[in-house]
Amino acid sequence: MSFLISTPLRRLGRLFCLSSALVAPAAWADSYTDFQQAASRLEAMVAASTADGSLPRLANPGVAALFAQVADGPRLFQAPVAALQDMNQSVALCERATNLGKAYYTFGLQRPLLLSGAELQQARREQVTQNLANYGDEMAALFAFGVHCHAHLIGLMEAEFRTQPAQDVSGAERMRARAFSKGSSTMFANVVQFVQVPYWNGAQKKVMLAAAAQHATANANLMAPPLRERMLTSLAEADKDLDPTLAPALATIRQALSVTSCTGLCQYY
Repeated sequence: MSFLISTPLRRLGRLFCLSSALVAPAAWADSYTDFQQAASRLEAMVAASTADGSLPRLANPGVAALFAQVADGPRLFQAPVAALQDMNQSVALCERATNLGKAYYTFGLQRPLLLSGAELQQARREQVTQNLANYGDEMAALFAFGVHCHAHLIGLMEAEFRTQPAQDVSGAERMRARAFSKGSSTMFANVVQFVQVPYWNGAQKKVMLAAAAQHATANANLMAPPLRERMLTSLAEADKDLDPTLAPALATIRQALSVTSCTGLCQYY
């Protein structure tokens, strides 16, 4: 049976497609501009914080609005803007978000303390613990964005290396791919293993694991099989006292890590 579409409907369909083509790129481009502007404002707010004050919190509606622009990876990386197709500019974008996450994690650690040795180390650990208690939501959002951002970089790197046979890749390029794979894999592993850290609450772990699960295959494909196996082993006890809502994401990550083939960037790890 064939279905006939009336001429007016066909015209309407063509008009809708044309208007989408005209409107969507502007909206996508805005997501990149929004990120840059919001990141600048958030960086300024963080820089203005003093050791006796506090960092911008998501509980503040204005700050939450900035985070909605800075930490929304899925919205940002669907944007086909030229800047996001350039590796250097994309790396710079990832670094901005990473540095914001580090600012929350290390807040207060620069304060001079009249301590040394073990006492100083203990004070630093207590400060980080306090930061996690105060700013865990902010860190979780930024670290989850980091997973989305690195997945975008993985796509760019894979596209670059697919243009030439493996045997034609120079030694310098192999080292570059290896360094990239190692750095991305380490970041991914750190975020996934947060599931076993008691300082993060269930909601924060869910935010980070959801991003990790979404990009589990891309990240696992970077790793040499022995590294995947070690990471699987490190997650052996992750189900102990685990919030049931985290189980599906963790299962997705484990499934990706269980693959034993090694193609693409994995061969340069």
